[in-house]
Amino acid sequence: MLNPAAVIPNPGVAAPEPTMVAVFAVVTAPSWALPISEFLDNRVLPMDETEARQIQRRVSAYSIINNELVKRSTTGVFQRCVEQDKGIEILLDIHQGECGHHATSRSLVDKAFRHGFYWPTTLQDVESVVLKCEGCQRFSKRSHQQASAQ
Repeated sequence: MLNPAAVIPNPGVAAPEPTMVAVFAVVTAPSWALPISEFLDNRVLPMDETEARQIQRRVSAYSIINNELVKRSTTGVFQRCVEQDKGIEILLDIHQGECGHHATSRSLVDKAFRHGFYWPTTLQDVESVVLKCEGCQRFSKRSHQQASAQ
């Protein structure tokens, strides 16, 4: 129940004037994608001619949705572009997390992409994660087949 004193303003005190506040959400692109995002936002290309051609060729797969840089995969799924550090955290969570199943590197990459994340060094990062995982290294060469054919 509301307090009646809180609902009725004090007649002797002037009510504060409402003020307008502008809130800007600034989302920056990952460092590896800054040239792509600059081209999408401002149509600015780097001075290096080779790099400029590469960006013009690659930019068709990228879009900016809700102030975030996303990449459209070959299957049409939009993948959010993330920094390499954040990507490694995602891979570790998939690999060793609550439902982690210590999968191979290719299946971890596929799972990260299906969950909507993208960064260009994914395969190299996941290979280093799998190589550092003690459980994967200890049990990777274990045969799950029978010793003799029946």
